[in-house]
Amino acid sequence: MAAPTSGRSGVTTPTPIEARLAALEQNLRAMSVELAALRAEVAGTSTNVHDDPHAAASSASSAVDATPPRVRRGPDRRAGNRTRDLESVLGRYGMLAIAVLAAVAAVGTFLSWAVTRGLFTLSPAVRVLAGLAFAGAIAVWGVRLRRTERSFGSSILGLALAIEQVCAYAASSAFHLVPSWVAFVGAAVASWALAVFAHGEGDEPLWCVGFGGAALAPFVTSDGRGSVYVLALYAAVVMLPACFAISHRDWPVGWRVFYLVAALFVGGVAELANTAGTLAFAVALALPFVIAGAGIMPFAPATRKRGALRWLTLLAIAALLIAHSSRDVAWIVASLTGAALIGWLVLLDHSANVPTSSVLASARSRADLLDWIDAAFMPLMFSAYLLRVLELGVGTVHAAIPGFALAVVIGAFAWRRSVGSLRDAAAFASVLLAIGATFALPLEQPTGRIAFLSALGLVVLTLHRARPSRAWLGMGAACLALAALGSLGALLGRVSYQFTPFATEPVGTAIIVTIALAIVARFWPTLRVATRVSLGERQEWTYAAQLRRIIRVAVLAPWVWTFVWVLVELSMSYSPSTSTLLMVIYFAGTGVACVAAGRMRRSASLRQTGLGLAVIAAVTAFYGATTYFDFIARIEAYLVTSAFLLGIAYWYRRAGSDERLSGQELKS
Repeated sequence: MAAPTSGRSGVTTPTPIEARLAALEQNLRAMSVELAALRAEVAGTSTNVHDDPHAAASSASSAVDATPPRVRRGPDRRAGNRTRDLESVLGRYGMLAIAVLAAVAAVGTFLSWAVTRGLFTLSPAVRVLAGLAFAGAIAVWGVRLRRTERSFGSSILGLALAIEQVCAYAASSAFHLVPSWVAFVGAAVASWALAVFAHGEGDEPLWCVGFGGAALAPFVTSDGRGSVYVLALYAAVVMLPACFAISHRDWPVGWRVFYLVAALFVGGVAELANTAGTLAFAVALALPFVIAGAGIMPFAPATRKRGALRWLTLLAIAALLIAHSSRDVAWIVASLTGAALIGWLVLLDHSANVPTSSVLASARSRADLLDWIDAAFMPLMFSAYLLRVLELGVGTVHAAIPGFALAVVIGAFAWRRSVGSLRDAAAFASVLLAIGATFALPLEQPTGRIAFLSALGLVVLTLHRARPSRAWLGMGAACLALAALGSLGALLGRVSYQFTPFATEPVGTAIIVTIALAIVARFWPTLRVATRVSLGERQEWTYAAQLRRIIRVAVLAPWVWTFVWVLVELSMSYSPSTSTLLMVIYFAGTGVACVAAGRMRRSASLRQTGLGLAVIAAVTAFYGATTYFDFIARIEAYLVTSAFLLGIAYWYRRAGSDERLSGQELKS
């Protein structure tokens, strides 16, 4: 690098390299000023960097040399965005819906008012033709408007269809100008024509206005004397083309309109059916399933299918409650309800592999909950209503066999499903129905019912082994627990000291429960494998501790039950003095047996249980000696307790006993 030179005046002349560096620094300073100005503008500051170059330079230099300057955030715009979204929804859809409702209501009110008041000299036929002409004029306007304003023109075209449907319904049910089938053929042709047009165009506003307006026609023209059959037929004529038009499209507004219209039609039909007899009840119950099978299954997108089917089935359950009356024949209502349950299971079986969906957006992520609603809650609702109808109509006894039949049907659905929440939910509902039907059977008390519950528990656990499910396992254990509780109640229900020990009918129930628990303990290794399979793809470490507890309970259950049963038997034998002495012997002997088994099986818990029982034996002996025992019985109790406790102490005090126990624990 060349050194700077000095002239005669003593002024230093910069070298070319220094001049270039100075120019570069000047350019960099100018760029920093511009960068600071841009940042200030983005941050919304009021500082004018061009008016204050020093501040800009300072800001720029701090940005280059250190951390970026702290940018002051502007106001939160999310609230404004939400306001604008609400405004857009109200403007685009809310105003349009209100306008369609008002227009359809105006035409329908005009026709109804003209019929009832007779203020016009025009005949009913002329009035209907005038309404049709008005609908045609609106349709022409909508077609022309679609060339420039496609969305709004589609809405006007759909409004024309709605007015046409009002006129068709009025011509048949209000004015009786034409037979009902003629009016419905005309309405069906118009609905399908518009459905094909909306399907080809993929036009959601056209679909919403046309379908929603057509749905309002029966209600705005009604004079309060509607026919359930006419309304149900009209609902099918309108809703099936609507399902075709929406074919495999996930229109958010369109599906909301569909859910509302379905509820409107099903509720209206069910309300009319309440006073129209059993056939009308069948029509009200069948309407949601007709729409589900002929409309939703072939045409709904996968993201909406399960949710729409669930909604229609819930409407069917509501129709059961609304349409049924005491005048309906009980066995016919029960048969129709059973058919509805089977229909729902068939629909669910054919749609089980599509993504889980829901009417409510907040519930769509909770797939397990929705599966339990589908496979447990709704089948149980149908079943409970069926059994209640039979109980009121023909008696509780006659409801038991249909209860088992429903349990088999739901169990067959669970058998067809793979491991998961659908199988678990259906298995739970199936066994719950079987338990309820068991209590409805006129079985011998207590032996018959306890034997039946024990057998049911073994059958359910066998199903768990063949088709693993956590519900099979839990409900099988519940059946055995109910049997044990029933047997314990029978044992405690006897009069104390008034029977021969081990020679009464409740003892037979205890033996049955013992055998059932022993079978489970014998085959538990096989059930353990099935239990692991039922947990699906969960990592084993997430359930290993819980599985060990379940295995321990299953293995110990027959021993614990036998101990409790014998204890109850001895505590009620002969007399207070004799029963207390027998319990002392029982506690002491069982304690020694537990300590011996614990030493053989290297189980600290068994040894500790034995020590606890030995202490209980001593306490019982002292209690009996001060309360019940005479002189001889007191001596016997003390001697027995002393002998057994000395035996236990000898085992623990033998030379090297502590070392052997420690070595056994380490090996185990």
